[in-house]
Amino acid sequence: MAIRQCAIYGKGGIGKSTTTQNLVAGLAALEKKVMIVGCDPKADSTRLILHSKAQSTIMQMAADAGTVEDLELDDVLKVGYGGV
Repeated sequence: MAIRQCAIYGKGGIGKSTTTQNLVAGLAALEKKVMIVGCDPKADSTRLILHSKAQSTIMQMAADAGTVEDLELDDVLKVGYGGV
C-alpha cells in the first residue's frame, strides 16, 4: 500500500488546524491510518485530536531532556482521537 502525504499550510487564521483535525478525524473514522505532524509552536494542529491536552513542543522537551538526541520516540508521539 502506498503512503500518501498531504501538507496544509498558509496564512495564519484561515482554519488550517481546524480543517486538518476534522480531516484526520474523518479518515480515522474510515479506519485509515493517519498521523499529524504539527510544527506550530502553539500546538493548534493537534489540540482537538488530543482532547485539548496541554502539550509541550519538541523544543521544550529537548530543553528539558538536555538535547533532541536525548528524546525517545515515546516521549514525543501522542495518540488521540481514533488512534490518530
